[in-house]
Amino acid sequence: MNDEKRIVRWDELADHCLRTSLWVVIEGQVFDVTTYLAEHPGGDDILLKYGGLDGTQKFLEVNHSNYARSLRNARLVGTLTSDPQPSDYIKLVKSKKQKTNVNPNRQITWEELGQHNKKDDLWMVIEGKVYDVTDFQDDHPGGPAILLGKAGDDATAAFHDANHSQSAYKQLEKLQVGVITGVRPNVSGSGSSTNFIFVIFMILAIGVGIFMFTR
Repeated sequence: MNDEKRIVRWDELADHCLRTSLWVVIEGQVFDVTTYLAEHPGGDDILLKYGGLDGTQKFLEVNHSNYARSLRNARLVGTLTSDPQPSDYIKLVKSKKQKTNVNPNRQITWEELGQHNKKDDLWMVIEGKVYDVTDFQDDHPGGPAILLGKAGDDATAAFHDANHSQSAYKQLEKLQVGVITGVRPNVSGSGSSTNFIFVIFMILAIGVGIFMFTR
């Protein structure tokens, strides 16, 4: 239990935000989850997301069992410093992750893409490339709602319609997390149903017109 007395500074925590060395803060305590990535029941993505950051809220939302807590406690590094978090800390951690933790050539299925469809976990496809725009929402000139509307989906047409500048394309390069692979699931079902109903409606309308005309 001596490790509980060890104080982890913000700059030290920031150095452990990658897959090769991953620390996460939960309820003021710092845990080394590097060797737990492959074993985590919820997958490694969520742990990687909170590497070098405070994952307390997400941990509590999942309502982990006492056994899960014991596994966490066995990986205790120390206590996070009581010093206030530096104003540029989150930006620093994100920068470290973007430079080291992303493989732009990683193949991502449509199914996996569809799982990243929330405000706090937002991916989209543009021209066959997959981008993580989660942290770009507040900086998006068109507002976050437009991005959220294409969360976990193909945003190519919408992107082209907006006639983005070359600087926007350069910004995208920094956000790429992979390339889409496989066949896109059929999303035209509702549209086909609507078209079918429209055809039936037209047939009925024509029938009514003929009946009224021949009376």
